[in-house]
Amino acid sequence: MEVVEILVLAHRGYSHIYPENTMLAFRKALEAGADGIETDVQVTKDGVLVLIHDDDVSRVSDGTGRIKDLTYEELLKFDFGIKKGPQFKGEKIPTLQELLNLVKDKDILLNIEIKYGSFLYEGIEEKTYRMVKENGLMDKVIFSSFNHYSCHDLKEIDRDCKTGILYSDGIYKPYKYAEELPADAIHPYRLLVSRQIVDACHRRNIKVNVWTVDDFKEAKMLMDMGVDCIMTNKPKEMMEFLGVGKHGEKA
Repeated sequence: MEVVEILVLAHRGYSHIYPENTMLAFRKALEAGADGIETDVQVTKDGVLVLIHDDDVSRVSDGTGRIKDLTYEELLKFDFGIKKGPQFKGEKIPTLQELLNLVKDKDILLNIEIKYGSFLYEGIEEKTYRMVKENGLMDKVIFSSFNHYSCHDLKEIDRDCKTGILYSDGIYKPYKYAEELPADAIHPYRLLVSRQIVDACHRRNIKVNVWTVDDFKEAKMLMDMGVDCIMTNKPKEMMEFLGVGKHGEKA
């Protein structure tokens, strides 16, 4: 069996078919054999770590309002499945703890993106880190963020925790930037990757994890470049096309 060094992570769970960032999408990603899950963490008004991409709930639920202005109990009143389809009615916003409970006994990678947008969640880095640490899952988790101060702060908390810098702009020599920060991985937008960047990262023991790749031919090109991981909304379909099984083993 040929070993291909690429992992397939389910972006917001198996979000191509199931409502994104819900426990259903996470479970279905694991059932599909994904190597891991990518998700987004934010903080409610009463300090609960919840998993949702937008800071406003209106796109993915039947409710309105910003996460920071709503309590967890208020969020539980909203339906986070109905907008994907009536068959998903009843899905609730998950907490980070619920996802950690799901993956505790699974051999997977969990990519937790610490969100920020028009405002910052004070203390979100340490709060997220502590929950992962207390659950004994540090070896399964990489923390990422577009806010590279968050990545820096996590390394200040624990030098050994794994971090990845998310970016969608053309950072010059991102491998040098990652070294300086420091970070364990770069998480570039899919069009910002080249063989030169991948090779330079690998010479420095820096991983290259690419988002969000749903085009199969593009994924094959990235795999041939040697990227370590692709994040996709279509984990099952992507793994079948690339001919890889769990943990990068070529079927």
